[in-house]
Amino acid sequence: MTLTPDQQQIIERIGVFFETKGNQPILGRIIGLLMVVDDAEATFEDIQNCLFVSKSAVSQALTLLQSQNKVEYITKPGERKRYFRLKIRNWKVDIHDDLRKVFKFNEIIEEIISLRGNKNEEFNSYLKEVSKFMQFMEAELPKLIEKYQKQIE
Repeated sequence: MTLTPDQQQIIERIGVFFETKGNQPILGRIIGLLMVVDDAEATFEDIQNCLFVSKSAVSQALTLLQSQNKVEYITKPGERKRYFRLKIRNWKVDIHDDLRKVFKFNEIIEEIISLRGNKNEEFNSYLKEVSKFMQFMEAELPKLIEKYQKQIE
């Protein structure tokens, strides 16, 4: 498997993006690779060779991506190799689950607001603003999803 310079560049950009979000760049680079290759899948060896990383780095990253439900593998009849691919088919469910966790965290923020004293009103007002925004998003999101569904039908 050979990558073009443009493919290599975008894979690196995705790695940097993941790093800015507090993740290991290798996670983003693997996701980027699986997004840009024509087959949308790659063997362990393909990943290692295309990204110029060690076996242990690939193994650890794939284990983490699989535990996060972002990557899966398939096998092909007559072959022993595993082909890794993104689990992008469930993107709507993934986004919904992520947002549900954010909205659930807002319950904790509301509890914190009720426990805080009045010593730092500026900080308290920021917490209240975050909570109000989360409540707004939770109320508006179903409308946005419905609007999107109508648009793609």
